[in-house]
Amino acid sequence: MKPRRLAARLALVVLLLGAFGRAQPVAPARLAGGAVSFALLGDPQIGYGLGGDLADGGRFREVLDTTVGERFAFLVIAGDLTQDRGFWQHWIFEASLRHAGAKPLLVAGNHDVTSERSLSAYRAKYGADFYRYAVGGTTILVLNSETLRTPAISLHEFDDQWRWFERTLAQEPSTQRVFLVAHRPPFRDSEDEGDSSGTWPRPTRARLLENMRRHHVTWFLAGHLHERHAVTTSDGIHVVVEPGSARSFDASPIGYRSFRVDGDRVDERFVKVLDAPRPPFRVPGFDNWTPRLFDFSVRHWLFTLGYLAVAALALRTARIERRQAGGTPLGMWGGIAAVLVFFGLNMQLDIDELLQDIGRAGARAVGILPIRHLITGSGLLLGTGAAVWWLGRRFLAARRDRGATFALAALGVPAAWFCLSTISHHDLRMVFPEETWDLLTIAAFVVIGVAAVRAARRASGAAATAVARRG
Repeated sequence: MKPRRLAARLALVVLLLGAFGRAQPVAPARLAGGAVSFALLGDPQIGYGLGGDLADGGRFREVLDTTVGERFAFLVIAGDLTQDRGFWQHWIFEASLRHAGAKPLLVAGNHDVTSERSLSAYRAKYGADFYRYAVGGTTILVLNSETLRTPAISLHEFDDQWRWFERTLAQEPSTQRVFLVAHRPPFRDSEDEGDSSGTWPRPTRARLLENMRRHHVTWFLAGHLHERHAVTTSDGIHVVVEPGSARSFDASPIGYRSFRVDGDRVDERFVKVLDAPRPPFRVPGFDNWTPRLFDFSVRHWLFTLGYLAVAALALRTARIERRQAGGTPLGMWGGIAAVLVFFGLNMQLDIDELLQDIGRAGARAVGILPIRHLITGSGLLLGTGAAVWWLGRRFLAARRDRGATFALAALGVPAAWFCLSTISHHDLRMVFPEETWDLLTIAAFVVIGVAAVRAARRASGAAATAVARRG
């Protein structure tokens, strides 16, 4: 064979082998004998745990780093990726996720999806919110519990996902071991228990379990409860819950649940990574109240200093006006300073969380827990309206100070955040992402500070003019 023809044939073989190699997908890691191993991680929920956003990201990264050595086929991350869906929290989550040593299967949680708009944003950022993923003889059906357990967010999404779920489950080969994954578990202790915000309502719970039994599905993996929990029904349906790396209400250690699936056999074990971070201050029965004064957070301290600095400017203006008026009370600017100091203290003492826990305990005691947000919101709305009416009357009766008017309007930003946060840190505070609230608050600082400085200059100038006239 001529050298040129031989070289051409060798080159063709190399090209074909290269093309064939590029066309082959990279298979996930499998164990010997066809077994598949994967891990269940609970809520990362960046922004909800002790120590703030960066501490949450650090704990999540440590868990991911630990999974690398086990060569899992994939990792299931059971929802609530962030607390407030803010840019900074998403950035920390996504930066931490790069430490994953296997494909992450993301699940939509109640902090990720609260409306059709947030659902669209989730899909744009992370892709499908319900889908099928299979490795060997193991199939994972990821469900969006926020649109499947109830049609409250969208009737269309509710119907569409149920159709997909029931059709996909019916078409699943009988040789596959199927795991269902969603953020909220169908029940906590018993499938006959009452409705709860942490689980599925009884009608959709019954529909889900009926489908599981019809198609011999015996595993349901979840997060949301912030505790390590597992329960098995009398006929062998296993519900497994992992608390995640942000916060655990039962003080269980941080880690992940490892699963090894080999034919009909499923072996699971818990792998500890870290001890649970202990709140430096806790009152029994008040799980959410963790004052930041004892739990350092850079963001909270910066905003505390901002509130106190602007409060000092307002108090200075109040004192100048008081001297000019001959020893009268501190007036409008004194009231603005007092409110700013209160909001500054709230950044360290988390008074909004305390009020929220008090409201939750009281509502549970009198049996109105399902409507407590409505009652709390109505009360705060009426109280805020009364306060605005009283301050407005007093202000108009005293003087028409344009600067004080702007300052009072700007004070509405932290007041709105405080009221919404007191009603519920799960839903209403997320009207805006956290960084939007931060920017609005900084803008309020600027407006109030500038108005206070100008009012102080006017008062000082008026005082100097009066002295000159008396002289």
